Amino acid sequence: MGVPTEFAVDMTCKSCVSAVERALGQTQGIDRFDIDLEHKKVTVVGTAPPSAVCTALRQTGKTVIVRGQSSATGKNLGAAVCMFHDSDDLREISRPRDVPRRTGLARFVQLDTNMCAVDITVSGLKPGPYGVAIHANGNISQGAITTGNIYRGTAADSSDPSAASLPAGVLGDINVEANGWGSLLVETRRVRLDELIGRSLVVTERTSQQTVADTGGPADGILCGIIARSAGAFQNNKRICECSGKTLWEEAQAAGNTNL
Repeated sequence: MGVPTEFAVDMTCKSCVSAVERALGQTQGIDRFDIDLEHKKVTVVGTAPPSAVCTALRQTGKTVIVRGQSSATGKNLGAAVCMFHDSDDLREISRPRDVPRRTGLARFVQLDTNMCAVDITVSGLKPGPYGVAIHANGNISQGAITTGNIYRGTAADSSDPSAASLPAGVLGDINVEANGWGSLLVETRRVRLDELIGRSLVVTERTSQQTVADTGGPADGILCGIIARSAGAFQNNKRICECSGKTLWEEAQAAGNTNL
């Protein structure tokens, strides 16, 4: 199914537009795209996950931010975002200066009445597999440890019998590459977006299967964040932050998330 996704791209001239056109033209899963230089906006329709499109756009050297996503039918059925925080930072545990900042971003969109898509990107992690799960509580005051148990959900996904023994909140594993980056796109019928607002998303140092088998709770959570409702595609035209007066790209750079 073709899903419209809107990106803010810091384009300044026609050469930027040409670079974006080349990057998107070489990306699989893109059916069509529209580039708006005046409003620094790129709209992409297709099956390519936002993380793949972001990767292609980043190769142009431009700062890229996902503005939102709508359903495959073009109707906005709900969207949400989760900005990951380092669990050690939230617990005020100091780390060596040579250890990279651990961060990430997750985007949620309700594709239809039964299907929810979650696109997750993390950075600054050591290579290897990491489990990702929705947790019942939205309390990250002490990092992942205060997020409660993994969300069990209310819906059943009959299309995946192998997942029946796992809580609905278990989304799977991210494989982090040698450069510290990892991404995961999940489409699930086991949760709906309206159930998730105000809950949390946690990344652990153990795989999903290990986490559930050992504790069913936060386990070794290193990244966590609260799931908050966000604009769907075409609903967020903001380019200046009302709080700081900075542009979207300046805000991203200040947060260290220029590639998310």
